[in-house]
Amino acid sequence: MSEFYQDEWVWITGASSGIGKELVNQAYKRKAKVLLASRKTKVLEALAKELKLEKGRFAVEKLDLEDYKSTTTFAKRCLQKYGIPKVVIHNGGISQRSLTKETNLATLEKIMNTNFYGAAEMTRAMLPQILGKKEVHFAVISSVAGKLGSPLRSAYSASKFALVGFFHCLRAEEESKGIYVTMVYPGFIQTNISKNALTGDGKTTGTMDSVISAGLPVQLCAHRILHAVANKQREVVIAGIKEKFGLFLQAVYPSLFFKMIQKAKVR
Repeated sequence: MSEFYQDEWVWITGASSGIGKELVNQAYKRKAKVLLASRKTKVLEALAKELKLEKGRFAVEKLDLEDYKSTTTFAKRCLQKYGIPKVVIHNGGISQRSLTKETNLATLEKIMNTNFYGAAEMTRAMLPQILGKKEVHFAVISSVAGKLGSPLRSAYSASKFALVGFFHCLRAEEESKGIYVTMVYPGFIQTNISKNALTGDGKTTGTMDSVISAGLPVQLCAHRILHAVANKQREVVIAGIKEKFGLFLQAVYPSLFFKMIQKAKVR
Protein backbone atom coordinates (compact mmCIF):
# COMPACT_ATOMS: atom_id res chain seq x y z
CA MET A 1 0.00 0.00 0.00
CA SER A 2 2.89 2.39 0.72
CA GLU A 3 3.95 2.30 -2.95
CA PHE A 4 0.56 3.69 -3.94
CA TYR A 5 0.95 6.75 -1.71
CA GLN A 6 4.71 7.36 -1.85
CA ASP A 7 5.58 10.93 -2.87
CA GLU A 8 1.98 11.60 -3.95
CA TRP A 9 -0.22 14.40 -2.65
CA VAL A 10 -3.15 13.35 -0.50
CA TRP A 11 -5.61 16.14 0.26
CA ILE A 12 -7.64 15.65 3.45
CA THR A 13 -10.51 17.91 4.45
CA GLY A 14 -11.60 18.07 8.09
CA ALA A 15 -8.00 17.20 8.95
CA SER A 16 -7.91 18.84 12.39
CA SER A 17 -9.49 16.01 14.39
CA GLY A 18 -11.06 12.57 14.42
CA ILE A 19 -10.84 10.45 11.29
CA GLY A 20 -9.18 13.29 9.38
CA LYS A 21 -6.37 13.65 11.90
CA GLU A 22 -5.66 9.93 11.85
CA LEU A 23 -5.76 9.87 8.04
CA VAL A 24 -3.05 12.55 8.03
CA ASN A 25 -0.95 10.45 10.40
CA GLN A 26 -1.30 7.21 8.48
CA ALA A 27 -1.01 8.67 4.97
CA TYR A 28 2.18 10.46 6.00
CA LYS A 29 3.62 7.23 7.42
CA ARG A 30 2.98 5.70 4.01
CA LYS A 31 5.29 8.40 2.62
CA ALA A 32 2.55 10.51 1.08
CA LYS A 33 2.70 14.29 0.99
CA VAL A 34 -0.33 15.50 2.90
CA LEU A 35 -2.40 18.63 2.49
CA LEU A 36 -4.24 19.40 5.74
CA ALA A 37 -7.39 21.43 5.21
CA SER A 38 -9.94 22.80 7.66
CA ARG A 39 -11.15 26.08 9.13
CA LYS A 40 -8.74 25.70 12.06
CA THR A 41 -5.35 26.43 10.53
CA LYS A 42 -3.67 26.96 13.92
CA VAL A 43 -4.84 23.52 15.02
CA LEU A 44 -3.52 22.07 11.76
CA GLU A 45 -0.14 23.70 12.28
CA ALA A 46 0.00 22.32 15.83
CA LEU A 47 -0.96 18.89 14.47
CA ALA A 48 1.87 19.05 11.94
CA LYS A 49 4.31 19.70 14.79
CA GLU A 50 2.78 16.95 16.92
CA LEU A 51 3.16 14.42 14.11
CA LYS A 52 6.62 15.77 13.21
CA LEU A 53 5.71 16.31 9.58
CA GLU A 54 8.74 17.30 7.52
CA LYS A 55 8.90 20.53 5.54
CA GLY A 56 8.09 19.90 1.90
CA ARG A 57 5.95 16.88 2.71
CA PHE A 58 2.93 18.70 4.07
CA ALA A 59 0.89 21.84 3.56
CA VAL A 60 -1.76 23.62 5.59
CA GLU A 61 -4.64 25.35 3.83
CA LYS A 62 -7.73 27.04 5.24
CA LEU A 63 -11.00 25.58 4.04
CA ASP A 64 -14.49 26.49 5.23
CA LEU A 65 -16.81 23.88 3.74
CA GLU A 66 -19.91 25.64 5.03
CA ASP A 67 -18.99 28.58 2.78
CA TYR A 68 -19.20 26.11 -0.09
CA LYS A 69 -18.81 28.69 -2.86
CA SER A 70 -15.32 29.42 -1.52
CA THR A 71 -14.28 25.83 -2.26
CA THR A 72 -14.06 26.78 -5.94
CA THR A 73 -11.21 29.17 -5.15
CA PHE A 74 -9.66 26.64 -2.76
CA ALA A 75 -9.59 23.95 -5.44
CA LYS A 76 -8.05 26.20 -8.10
CA ARG A 77 -5.50 27.68 -5.67
CA CYS A 78 -4.33 24.30 -4.41
CA LEU A 79 -4.10 22.78 -7.87
CA GLN A 80 -1.91 25.68 -8.93
CA LYS A 81 0.31 25.46 -5.83
CA TYR A 82 0.66 21.69 -5.43
CA GLY A 83 -0.38 20.16 -8.73
CA ILE A 84 -2.91 17.40 -9.24
CA PRO A 85 -3.25 15.17 -6.16
CA LYS A 86 -3.43 11.42 -6.37
CA VAL A 87 -6.04 11.23 -3.60
CA VAL A 88 -8.66 13.64 -2.30
CA ILE A 89 -10.40 12.56 0.91
CA HIS A 90 -13.66 14.40 1.52
CA ASN A 91 -13.79 13.92 5.27
CA GLY A 92 -14.93 17.29 6.64
CA GLY A 93 -18.40 17.35 8.11
CA ILE A 94 -20.67 17.83 11.08
CA SER A 95 -23.32 15.60 12.65
CA GLN A 96 -26.72 16.16 14.26
CA ARG A 97 -28.61 15.13 17.37
CA SER A 98 -32.17 16.45 17.07
CA LEU A 99 -35.63 15.41 16.00
CA THR A 100 -36.76 16.68 12.62
CA LYS A 101 -39.56 18.70 14.19
CA GLU A 102 -37.05 20.45 16.46
CA THR A 103 -34.47 21.26 13.76
CA ASN A 104 -34.59 24.78 12.36
CA LEU A 105 -33.81 25.75 8.78
CA ALA A 106 -30.49 27.38 9.63
CA THR A 107 -29.23 24.13 11.17
CA LEU A 108 -30.45 22.11 8.19
CA GLU A 109 -28.65 24.50 5.82
CA LYS A 110 -25.44 24.46 7.86
CA ILE A 111 -25.28 20.66 7.79
CA MET A 112 -26.13 20.38 4.10
CA ASN A 113 -23.68 23.13 3.11
CA THR A 114 -20.84 21.65 5.14
CA ASN A 115 -21.36 17.96 4.45
CA PHE A 116 -22.63 17.97 0.87
CA TYR A 117 -22.27 21.22 -1.06
CA GLY A 118 -18.69 21.79 0.10
CA ALA A 119 -17.46 18.43 -1.18
CA ALA A 120 -19.58 18.55 -4.32
CA GLU A 121 -18.50 22.04 -5.36
CA MET A 122 -14.83 21.46 -4.57
CA THR A 123 -14.89 18.36 -6.77
CA ARG A 124 -16.83 20.04 -9.56
CA ALA A 125 -14.32 22.89 -9.60
CA MET A 126 -11.41 20.46 -9.90
CA LEU A 127 -12.73 18.42 -12.80
CA PRO A 128 -11.86 20.73 -15.72
CA GLN A 129 -8.24 20.83 -14.56
CA ILE A 130 -7.73 17.13 -13.82
CA LEU A 131 -9.74 15.16 -16.37
CA GLY A 132 -7.52 13.27 -18.76
CA LYS A 133 -4.31 14.42 -17.07
CA LYS A 134 -3.85 12.04 -14.15
CA GLU A 135 -5.70 9.37 -12.22
CA VAL A 136 -7.35 10.96 -9.20
CA HIS A 137 -8.98 8.97 -6.43
CA PHE A 138 -11.80 10.58 -4.43
CA ALA A 139 -12.51 8.96 -1.07
CA VAL A 140 -15.84 10.26 0.16
CA ILE A 141 -16.73 9.80 3.81
CA SER A 142 -20.45 9.17 3.85
CA SER A 143 -21.82 7.14 6.77
CA VAL A 144 -23.96 4.15 7.57
CA ALA A 145 -26.49 6.98 7.95
CA GLY A 146 -25.99 7.51 4.20
CA LYS A 147 -27.50 4.08 3.63
CA LEU A 148 -30.27 4.08 6.21
CA GLY A 149 -32.21 6.63 8.23
CA SER A 150 -32.47 6.67 12.01
CA PRO A 151 -33.93 8.98 14.67
CA LEU A 152 -32.12 12.27 15.43
CA ARG A 153 -30.19 12.33 12.14
CA SER A 154 -32.56 13.72 9.47
CA ALA A 155 -30.34 16.55 8.18
CA TYR A 156 -27.12 14.57 8.67
CA SER A 157 -28.50 11.50 6.94
CA ALA A 158 -29.86 13.62 4.08
CA SER A 159 -26.43 15.15 3.51
CA LYS A 160 -24.75 11.75 3.50
CA PHE A 161 -27.34 10.26 1.12
CA ALA A 162 -26.73 13.26 -1.16
CA LEU A 163 -22.98 12.54 -1.25
CA VAL A 164 -23.71 8.98 -2.34
CA GLY A 165 -25.92 10.08 -5.23
CA PHE A 166 -23.55 12.78 -6.44
CA PHE A 167 -20.40 10.66 -6.39
CA HIS A 168 -22.08 7.55 -7.79
CA CYS A 169 -23.02 9.67 -10.79
CA LEU A 170 -19.52 11.10 -11.07
CA ARG A 171 -18.08 7.57 -11.04
CA ALA A 172 -20.47 6.46 -13.78
CA GLU A 173 -19.49 9.46 -15.90
CA GLU A 174 -15.73 9.61 -15.44
CA GLU A 175 -14.25 6.37 -14.11
CA SER A 176 -13.19 5.38 -17.63
CA LYS A 177 -11.21 8.65 -17.73
CA GLY A 178 -9.30 7.94 -14.52
CA ILE A 179 -11.58 9.47 -11.88
CA TYR A 180 -12.03 6.84 -9.18
CA VAL A 181 -14.51 7.08 -6.32
CA THR A 182 -14.43 5.13 -3.08
CA MET A 183 -17.56 5.64 -0.98
CA VAL A 184 -16.85 5.11 2.71
CA TYR A 185 -19.60 4.22 5.17
CA PRO A 186 -18.35 4.44 8.77
CA GLY A 187 -20.59 3.34 11.59
CA PHE A 188 -19.85 4.29 15.19
CA ILE A 189 -16.18 5.35 15.34
CA GLN A 190 -14.37 6.59 18.45
CA THR A 191 -14.11 10.31 17.67
CA ASN A 192 -15.63 13.54 19.01
CA ILE A 193 -18.33 13.57 16.33
CA SER A 194 -21.17 13.48 18.87
CA LYS A 195 -19.59 16.24 21.00
CA ASN A 196 -19.44 18.49 17.94
CA ALA A 197 -22.87 17.49 16.62
CA LEU A 198 -25.56 20.16 16.32
CA THR A 199 -28.83 20.29 18.19
CA GLY A 200 -31.94 21.60 16.49
CA ASP A 201 -31.12 25.25 17.21
CA GLY A 202 -27.54 24.94 15.95
CA LYS A 203 -25.74 24.59 19.28
CA THR A 204 -23.19 21.83 19.83
CA THR A 205 -24.17 19.00 22.15
CA GLY A 206 -20.84 18.85 23.98
CA THR A 207 -21.57 15.27 25.05
CA MET A 208 -20.15 11.92 24.04
CA ASP A 209 -22.64 9.30 22.87
CA SER A 210 -22.27 5.91 24.51
CA VAL A 211 -22.49 4.21 21.09
CA ILE A 212 -19.60 6.37 19.85
CA SER A 213 -17.36 5.72 22.85
CA ALA A 214 -17.98 1.99 22.35
CA GLY A 215 -17.36 2.20 18.61
CA LEU A 216 -14.47 1.05 16.44
CA PRO A 217 -11.01 2.60 16.95
CA VAL A 218 -10.30 5.56 14.68
CA GLN A 219 -6.94 3.99 13.76
CA LEU A 220 -8.72 0.99 12.26
CA CYS A 221 -11.10 3.24 10.36
CA ALA A 222 -8.31 5.30 8.79
CA HIS A 223 -6.33 2.20 7.85
CA ARG A 224 -9.29 0.66 6.09
CA ILE A 225 -10.02 3.87 4.19
CA LEU A 226 -6.47 4.13 2.86
CA HIS A 227 -6.44 0.42 2.01
CA ALA A 228 -9.74 0.69 0.13
CA VAL A 229 -8.50 3.65 -1.92
CA ALA A 230 -5.23 1.95 -2.81
CA ASN A 231 -7.20 -1.08 -4.03
CA LYS A 232 -9.74 1.00 -5.97
CA GLN A 233 -12.64 -0.34 -3.95
CA ARG A 234 -15.85 1.38 -4.93
CA GLU A 235 -17.42 0.99 -1.48
CA VAL A 236 -16.30 0.08 2.01
CA VAL A 237 -18.41 -0.26 5.15
CA ILE A 238 -16.44 0.28 8.36
CA ALA A 239 -18.82 -0.59 11.15
CA GLY A 240 -19.61 -2.89 14.03
CA ILE A 241 -21.92 -5.88 14.06
CA LYS A 242 -25.02 -3.88 15.03
CA GLU A 243 -24.69 -1.39 12.18
CA LYS A 244 -23.93 -4.13 9.66
CA PHE A 245 -26.91 -6.11 10.89
CA GLY A 246 -29.08 -3.03 10.37
CA LEU A 247 -27.88 -2.73 6.77
CA PHE A 248 -28.57 -6.41 6.18
CA LEU A 249 -32.01 -6.19 7.74
CA GLN A 250 -32.97 -3.15 5.68
CA ALA A 251 -32.01 -4.94 2.48
CA VAL A 252 -33.60 -8.30 3.26
CA TYR A 253 -36.45 -7.59 5.72
CA PRO A 254 -37.24 -3.88 5.32
CA SER A 255 -40.57 -3.96 7.17
CA LEU A 256 -38.88 -5.49 10.23
CA PHE A 257 -35.99 -3.05 9.97
CA PHE A 258 -38.32 -0.03 9.95
CA LYS A 259 -39.99 -1.26 13.13
CA MET A 260 -36.69 -1.91 14.88
CA ILE A 261 -34.96 1.34 13.90
CA GLN A 262 -37.65 3.34 15.70
CA LYS A 263 -36.46 1.80 18.98
CA ALA A 264 -32.75 1.53 18.19
CA LYS A 265 -30.19 3.10 20.53
CA VAL A 266 -28.47 5.80 18.47
CA ARG A 267 -26.84 7.86 21.26
